[in-house]
Amino acid sequence: MTVAPRPWTPGDAAAYLGETARLLAGAEPTLRAFTHVDLAAARAAAARAAAGDGAGGPLAGMPFAVKEIIDVAGAPVGFGSRVFAHRVAEADAEAVRRLRAAGAEVIGLTTSTPFACGTTTVTSNPHRPAATPGGSSAGSGAAVGAGVVPLALASQSQASTLRPASYCGAWGFKPTHGRLPRAGMHLLSDTLDDLGLIAASLADLRAALAVLLDDAAAPPAPPPPADRPLRVARVRLDDGGLPRPETLAALDALTELLGRDERVELRRPPAVAAFDAAVAGSGQTCFDIFAGESAALLAGYLAAGEPDARLAEMVDHAARTGDAGLAAAHASRRQLRAAHAALAADVDVLLTLATTNPAPDGHASTGCRRMPATASLLGVPALSAPWLTVDGLPLGVQLIGFAGGDEALLAAATLLDPIAKELR
Repeated sequence: MTVAPRPWTPGDAAAYLGETARLLAGAEPTLRAFTHVDLAAARAAAARAAAGDGAGGPLAGMPFAVKEIIDVAGAPVGFGSRVFAHRVAEADAEAVRRLRAAGAEVIGLTTSTPFACGTTTVTSNPHRPAATPGGSSAGSGAAVGAGVVPLALASQSQASTLRPASYCGAWGFKPTHGRLPRAGMHLLSDTLDDLGLIAASLADLRAALAVLLDDAAAPPAPPPPADRPLRVARVRLDDGGLPRPETLAALDALTELLGRDERVELRRPPAVAAFDAAVAGSGQTCFDIFAGESAALLAGYLAAGEPDARLAEMVDHAARTGDAGLAAAHASRRQLRAAHAALAADVDVLLTLATTNPAPDGHASTGCRRMPATASLLGVPALSAPWLTVDGLPLGVQLIGFAGGDEALLAAATLLDPIAKELR
């Protein structure tokens, strides 16, 4: 059976929700994307839509899933850990509240590694069950990639939204730091943690962001002028030299295709090359901050009985790095942020791979986090677009914008998407 994301069809909510209910009953036992499913809610929503009694709003009837570190009132939200196995959320997280107010329907909770930083989950990749779906938002990526829902809430501190979106053939979005509401999420690192979205289509992503984006944390940046081509610079970032030749060949083909369109100007000014050189190795900087800011909380969870070895690794790393190492990581981050911000004079969007390669086989880990971690370290918006296929598996292309430029990044993706689809 061919598996693919299933974009939302607002005019036929009953049919969409009916298929969601069918997939939850039939595919979910193998996919294992959910920790809690409200199948009755899906069927009831479908019946209401068929009768014309569904709630109004811009997302009326749209089913969505929620990563199990984000509160849904009355649901068992245990943060992916046995320590909180019996926890029931008392109220909706702010993002859930806004989506429900817009008419969307919560279908269930999706798997997360423990506290969104653990080793792995039981979830299968919908395109190749033997491969990882990525993480830590494993269930959110798999649920959208398998066509169960058109939208799932995720999170990202390093790679936890963009990586599963890339591996599962979906759209992924990480905002400018703080522009999506974090209230009601389990947080570990104030510097890095953000709410993320995984969606079946760019239209679904835009629709959700229209009701979720905040201006308080980072006011929107002005869009690029419409009277010139979109200035695109391809970067390598911290890939560690890991992309395989066939992966790079696929990105080369896309870059060439984009460069032939008169609406796109490929650029490589000296400042971009200098930034690319400076950002190499910054995945370690991101991990230093993540571990350092998380260690005290994670140590408490380990003491309470959490067995995931990844948490112990982070606590040990923070102890070895120490306060001086954490301060040095923050200093490096500030320098990289300044270098990145300066690129806006010459470039509208950076283009690279969302992950080093397609999803690797095995479930011992959730894959390489180096490339998607850059946007989290910089605190800037980034998007994974499902434009490539390598070895029969989906592979995302990462677009990176500038602080506050979330809307501009969406506009760039909207321009590039029909061009990129010519590869298929």
